[in-house]
Amino acid sequence: MNKLYNSQIDITSNFELFLKKAVPNIRKTQLNIIPSIMFGMIISESCSSSDIAKQLKDDAFNYVQFNSKIKRINRFWNNKLFEPSTFFKSIITFVLNTYHKKHSDNRVHIIFDHMFSHDNYTVFMLTMRIASQGIPLTFKCFDGNNDDAFSLNTLQSCIKDVSDLFKNRGFELIFLADRWFSSTKLLDFIDSLGHTYCVRLKGNIKVYKDGIMTKAKKLKHRKFKSVIHKDVSITDKRYKTNLIYSASINTSTPWIIVTNGDPKRATIVIVLVVLNLFLRIKNLMDFI
Repeated sequence: MNKLYNSQIDITSNFELFLKKAVPNIRKTQLNIIPSIMFGMIISESCSSSDIAKQLKDDAFNYVQFNSKIKRINRFWNNKLFEPSTFFKSIITFVLNTYHKKHSDNRVHIIFDHMFSHDNYTVFMLTMRIASQGIPLTFKCFDGNNDDAFSLNTLQSCIKDVSDLFKNRGFELIFLADRWFSSTKLLDFIDSLGHTYCVRLKGNIKVYKDGIMTKAKKLKHRKFKSVIHKDVSITDKRYKTNLIYSASINTSTPWIIVTNGDPKRATIVIVLVVLNLFLRIKNLMDFI
């Protein structure tokens, strides 16, 4: 039986051809090592320089001592001439230019959340949901548990970057998030960009309906079906939105969702996407 497979040099060579197209301004010195580092990260399932170095066995590294491989990789990590955010933006812009929807509508679901690695760093990331996969669109990294990672300015900046990626392309962006992102300023910002938000709400947030204030968790709800509350106001800001209270049977924390879009779609969409997000975060933590 004949086996068809790609060698390391085949894979890294194709990585190099792709990067030449996606990042035309990339420096030659960076182009010489990035494909090998990408290969090493994928095979080793690690970001450690030593783990990556163990996998580099093509012609460019075959006769290089192990410690020298590590030094080359570390020099790249610390290269001040390499701008990772610009590099990534060039790649994702190139990829999105080839993206064509196969579904009948123009909806694109964007998930955003924070990820942590103990107290080492914090990442705020936005991903595009395609089937059961999450494709990263933009991100910002911070040392430790940095307050800047949670600032409104950081969140708005990343959301604006994603909005610009899809500008004038005819897609309907729907931003989805869990209950830590229920700031009315953030919801209003997404709405001002002409996009839809679908965000889980904390149960103790104030809700005004028909002029009467109550807690979100005390609104009318049922065990076996969702209840839609249109045109309610939330928090002391009296921010007007739609609210959906999911079926509450067998759960101590039912889903309470606010949206400026179609409330009938909100519950099923955000439940599926957030579950997918949890799986993606778990996979990333296992990778690290």
